[in-house]
Amino acid sequence: MATPRRNDDLVLAELKVLHAKVNHMIRVQQPPVRHAWLGKFIKDLEYNPRVQYKVHLYAMWWWAINFIAVIMVFAFANHTWQVISVLYLVLVSLYANWATDYGAMSAALAAEQRAPLPEVPLESHVEPPQADMVGG
Repeated sequence: MATPRRNDDLVLAELKVLHAKVNHMIRVQQPPVRHAWLGKFIKDLEYNPRVQYKVHLYAMWWWAINFIAVIMVFAFANHTWQVISVLYLVLVSLYANWATDYGAMSAALAAEQRAPLPEVPLESHVEPPQADMVGG
């Protein structure tokens, strides 16, 4: 029969062997790559203007379609007219998301030194006639 001290030495020796095996497995085996595409996409989203442009292009169209959907719900679902005050907040929120994506697309194009997107007409851009400032 082994003494208690002898048992401790055997357990410690076995533990050292197991640690060595685990360390060897960690060094030798590479974990399986499962979601490498996600890491690449996120890196591209952070650093690649072309990917940024594409993502924001789809997001801009998503918000534009939501504009139509929101107006249809409020126009044809009469029970929602009870909460018509929410319409303003929804439209402002949708516009803010759309404008953010449109601006991000413009920034992505600028990073690639490409021509900017067309300006979104928010005003008439008709300048009123100005008096001649020279000579009074």
